[in-house]
Amino acid sequence: HSDSLWPEVPEYLYKSIRHLTDAQIDKVTHGNAMRFFNFDPFKHHRREDLTVGALRARAKADGVDTTPVSSGGAKPLAEGEQARPITSGDLMKMFSHHSKAA
Repeated sequence: HSDSLWPEVPEYLYKSIRHLTDAQIDKVTHGNAMRFFNFDPFKHHRREDLTVGALRARAKADGVDTTPVSSGGAKPLAEGEQARPITSGDLMKMFSHHSKAA
């Protein structure tokens, strides 16, 4: 799922979908969710105010710190492993002990 790379999700996501049409990108990034939840944010806000850049600027202006911070706990990468974006396989391996304990 695209949100596993927060807060750099848009940049990583765009690399994998830039070959799609604008209509397809809209479906993947927000259109399907708008339809499923029957909610149109564009009725309440201008489209240009809801872009990644506009929302990041608003968060910064409001003093929101989006710096990733570890809250401790299990780590998906092995000790000493070079930092990299984690995969769903890394998460499955990390949480596999839960299924064995049950």
